[in-house]
Order: sequence, then C-alpha cells, then structure tokens
Amino acid sequence: MSRKSIADLAYDILEENRRPMHYRKITEEVMKISDIKAEKPHHGVNALMGADQRFVRYQRGIWGLLKWKYREANLPYSLTSYCLHNGTIFLTNYLKPYFAGQQGEQLREATFIDSEGEEINVVVDYRKKTIIGLKEWFQKKALEVNDTILLGLIDQSKKIYFIIAQKEIEHDTEKDIGDKIYKILRIEDKPLSFSQIYSEITQQEPGPGNLLEKYLRGILDEDNRFAKTNKEQWGLLEWLDESERLFVNLGTEENIEDYHISLQKCFNFLGYNTEFVEKYTSGAFLARAELASKSYSLIITGLLNNYDNNIVYSIDWSTLKKVKKDQNADSVILFSEEFILPGLIERASEEGVQLYELAILEYIIKEHGEVPFSLVDLRLAFSPLHTANNNLVMLQRIRRNQWQSWQLLKMIISILQAVRTENTFIDINLLTKKLNNIGKTHNKTNIESAQVKKAVTVLSKEPLKLLELSESGSIILAYPDHLAREKVSNILQYIIGNPKN
Repeated sequence: MSRKSIADLAYDILEENRRPMHYRKITEEVMKISDIKAEKPHHGVNALMGADQRFVRYQRGIWGLLKWKYREANLPYSLTSYCLHNGTIFLTNYLKPYFAGQQGEQLREATFIDSEGEEINVVVDYRKKTIIGLKEWFQKKALEVNDTILLGLIDQSKKIYFIIAQKEIEHDTEKDIGDKIYKILRIEDKPLSFSQIYSEITQQEPGPGNLLEKYLRGILDEDNRFAKTNKEQWGLLEWLDESERLFVNLGTEENIEDYHISLQKCFNFLGYNTEFVEKYTSGAFLARAELASKSYSLIITGLLNNYDNNIVYSIDWSTLKKVKKDQNADSVILFSEEFILPGLIERASEEGVQLYELAILEYIIKEHGEVPFSLVDLRLAFSPLHTANNNLVMLQRIRRNQWQSWQLLKMIISILQAVRTENTFIDINLLTKKLNNIGKTHNKTNIESAQVKKAVTVLSKEPLKLLELSESGSIILAYPDHLAREKVSNILQYIIGNPKN
C-alpha cells in the first residue's frame, strides 16, 4: 500500500473536520501523522494545496475543499426530458453572464465539478446556446424530469464550475449540517445568532443569495432539536423548560389542527380542563376552570399567523355564538400572532369575540411556569368585561404584588440566616431597618414596620411556623435551612396530597 502524499493528508484532515482551516493548523495536523522535511513546513503545505485543484482558498490563509463549493451554488436549473435525453443545459438569460465567451467564439470547453470531486468535461456551444456533455452525470445521479440542479462559479477565467443536484443538498443538510449545528450549540452551551451559527460552519459571513444560508435557516426552522429563544437567537429545545417548549411549539405549527392542539396544551398547563367542541369544525375547544360555585369556562380558537381576508371570511361566527350558548361559556377567545385586518377586528367586536395576541399568552405561560397563577387570577386575565390588554395589565399588577410579598419573605429569611451565624439580637424594628437599608441599594421604596410585622406573623404561625418570637421580641429561625425546606414540602404534600401515594 503506497504512502499518502502530504496533499492527500491535508485533504483527509479537511474532510474529517468538515470546515475550512488555516494552513498552519492543517500543517500541525499533518505533522502529527507524517514528517515534513522542509525548513518551513507550513509554507510547503500551503504551496502544495495551491497547486492541487482539489483545494480552494476561501480567504487569505484559509483553505477548504473544492467540492464544498456547492454551498455557494445559487443558479438553479430545472431539467426537461430533452435535457435528460441529450445531456444538455440551455444557456438561459440568467446563465449567460457566467458562461460568457469571446466575441465570435462558437465553442469553448469548460469543467464542472460535483460534490464528490468528480470532473465533468463539457462544451459550451454559443451558437446553439447549450452546454453539452452531461448525459452520463445525469444518469449517475438518477435525475428525472423537473429535478433541479444547482450551478456555481468556481473560476470563470479557467471555466470551472460547480454542479450539484438539489436533492443531494437536502440530504446533506439533514444528515450533516443539522448534526453540526447541534454540536456547535452543545459546545457553546448558549443560544447563538444565525450569523454566529453560519460563521461557525463556513468560516464566512452570510451573504445575499447564498444557497447554504437558505438551507441553514430551513434546518433551524424544521429540525425539532432547535428552538428560537428570541427573534435573533437559536438554542436547543432541550434547554427550555415545559412552559417555554409549549410556546415554541405553538409558534411553529403550520396547520390549523396542530395549532389548536398546541393551544389546548397551553390551557391544560394553566390548569384548565379542556375538550374539543365537535360542532365547530374549524377548530375550537372548551377550557373549563373547576372552582365549585365559581367555575367558569372559555371557548378557545385561533388563526395561524399567515391568515388573510379569505380565512377571516370563512370563520363561522354564528356557530361560535351557538357553541358559547350551548356550553354556557363566559367568553369566546380567538388567538393569533397579531390582528391587523380591520374587517376581523370589527367583526369580532360585533360578535363579542375577544382577540388575544399570542404575546399575552406567552407572558401568562412564562409567569405560570415560574409560579403558577390561580384559576381565580386567570379569570381576570380572560375576563369578557375588559379588553385583552387591560386584562393583561390587571394580571401583571397582581403578579407584581405577589412577587413583592414573596421577595419580602425571602429577604426576612435571608437576614435572619445572617443573624443566626452572628449570634446577635433582632426585633421588628431592627429587622425593618435592615430591610430598608437593603432596599436603598436597589432604589426601592421604604417598607413600613406594619408590613414587616404582618410578614413575620405569616412565617411564625402554622402551617409554616418557621420563626419563633421570644418574650423580649427577638425573632429567630426555628429550623436549620434543610429542615425548614423539608417541613414546608411535607406539609404541602400532606395538605394537598402526594401524587406518588
């Protein structure tokens, strides 16, 4: 078996890494395998790659494989039965500039290189306006009528071009590039922008009309391993908690049935009992809050983000109204990304249907994932007495007050933990003073001693009873931290019931 040349080793290294590399790094990897007898080995490797047509310089010092140039192939051509039978491509108006010849020139030889590095020698016939000599390659790739091939320019002066079947790109994208994106995100362990992902894969910035950019975006949109963490960044779906995954799924649904199923999952997550309404064929479900005498129910439906006037006209408003009456529902709510069509807004108002943008549901789900809302709180969020935005403001006010009270309890416990280690005395007045000193550093309003006393009372009585008040007014923690957590957890399991039992 013959030894591989330095150029062959460089080729193998680039193949293994699947991305362009600096010639110094390539040289380092080659020298791990084979000795290079040269005073400056990296210059020799650089020169060898420059003389070998399998390699292409992406930018100064950066080398890749010529066969990778399919990533920049952006000239599509749809094959006809004539093309397949004769092995030709017609020089259409948009292809002519890339295959331009000298004035009066009738024939010129050119070379296509495919994704496997195979060279296909062709003839450009300017008189017949065709490129001839592709029949065997068409047959090898098992191409059919209406299949699309993609052409890319490698070196116009040498008449070297790239050619690939579109279905090869789709296969390569799914098999390799999706895995590569996943690996990049796992290594970075944080969301990345599209530009960052693109640059990691190609070592280049994204540019207009680049075919790979289109496929990368398609992979990110369609591969369920990836999720958009905001408008600019992508991460892994596995990084998201249940509430975040729910909303990501809702935002990516492409048909109305799946969209309504995702909406239903959101309301199940919020604590509602749900079931689809068979009478409304366009898709709607009943969300019921079981609160004994205070129970209420909502009819939920939605529109995909790309709705138009035709879809709006198809909404069966009369059936929605009948379903609401039959189910004795409090309100009918229609969700979508946004509401911009005046006809929809006016008709919904006439029919008494509330329009909720998904951003409102996103806030509710996100906050509910942190600390669940009660179904009583959510009744305000979906009240038919006010607009969706006004309902949101009221819910935000409730949640803000809740966080403030929880934060006060947390700060009290934190101060008492410090006092315990210092073995010092603290009463309501000293505790209030310490709380306000902390508040000043965060530009918060003063806390009254009455508020502190009320919070201490909550923490010092059953079922919590985490604090003890001495006769002298001293406040102390009654349990070590781990036992306090265990007590609260066990009490809640006892009161509400442990799902494991």
